[in-house]
Amino acid sequence: TKNDRLSSPLSVVYYEEYQNLNEVITKIEAQKEEIQVVVTKANGLKDMAVVNFGESQKPKLWDYADGVDTLAFLSALN
Repeated sequence: TKNDRLSSPLSVVYYEEYQNLNEVITKIEAQKEEIQVVVTKANGLKDMAVVNFGESQKPKLWDYADGVDTLAFLSALN
């Protein structure tokens, strides 16, 4: 379904059409607080978690959900 929202209901895929890559980069950077990871081969995204296709569900040991080191967070609790 053509839609510019970030989240779609189960069994629905949202998509958008863009004129050029700079338009995409601008939109992603404006919404980076709501985006956990970007899957792309394109360059140009600053300060964003970017992975290649096929790697979004294979996090590395230093990849933290929402940028939070869970073990450090738990260790800091008293």
